[in-house]
Amino acid sequence: MIGQILDPNYTRMLMSQAELSLLDVVALDKVQKQVPITEGEIKSLRSRKLIEGRKPKLHVSADVAAATDSMVDYLKKRGIDKVYCRQMVLELLKKQGEATRQDIESLLLSKLSDALDDEQKRNFIKNLLQEMRREDDLIRPVEGKRGRGAKWELSNLGPKDGD
Repeated sequence: MIGQILDPNYTRMLMSQAELSLLDVVALDKVQKQVPITEGEIKSLRSRKLIEGRKPKLHVSADVAAATDSMVDYLKKRGIDKVYCRQMVLELLKKQGEATRQDIESLLLSKLSDALDDEQKRNFIKNLLQEMRREDDLIRPVEGKRGRGAKWELSNLGPKDGD
């Protein structure tokens, strides 16, 4: 492999744990190192559920992470799911009564996927709050507070203690 630098330990683990071709191992090594891969490699790895995420921020799947002892890295890149984020926001509002966007960001930003940049994380939180307000009617802005200084509270239809 002239010009290719593979992580020998990572490669050994992949070769011993799975029925992968050398090309697959090279492509997975690139994904692990966050080096761009071709559309063909993406299609091949995705079809066998070896990678996850959106291009260009791809990461190895949970199965590959388990086989290579990199589950912690996988979980950091995957982040927490939307359902868990919603539960955390609702729990904060139940306990505190109301919360600013800054409070909610402090709660969630560090828990979101490392594959997202700060702007994407903030957009995720903004969209989550709007979805919880518009579609599910779980939360609402505190009356009279809109825009940057808005505070959020549980709506009258939101879950009560014990739900």
